[in-house]
Amino acid sequence: MTTERRKTPRQRTLLGGRIVFNQRRSTLDCVVRNFSDAGALVLLSDSVALPVAFDLEIDHRQSSYGARVRWRDGERIGLSFADHAGAGNEVIPLDIARRLKHCEQNNAQLKARIAQLTQAG
Repeated sequence: MTTERRKTPRQRTLLGGRIVFNQRRSTLDCVVRNFSDAGALVLLSDSVALPVAFDLEIDHRQSSYGARVRWRDGERIGLSFADHAGAGNEVIPLDIARRLKHCEQNNAQLKARIAQLTQAG
């Protein structure tokens, strides 16, 4: 029998998730197989390269979590959430994360338009 090393028990799940990185410009779909307040186990194609830190969005929970890769074994990836790793981050509601992404895109478009108008003038 193996000894449980986690500080918080994980609950088995079968939830669709999305890994978001590269300033919210890159996303990868994944399956969340277990979940706790401190971390999760996700399944993702083993050929996909991931950054060490990213956001994990779970539509069913309508939340986004700052996550770090703790281990990887093929398609299985163990994550810890940033707020439990000492980073002080809080869970961000998914609607707010989406609004933030939309605002960042609008900001980039406005900056490009300002640069265009400045060069034309």
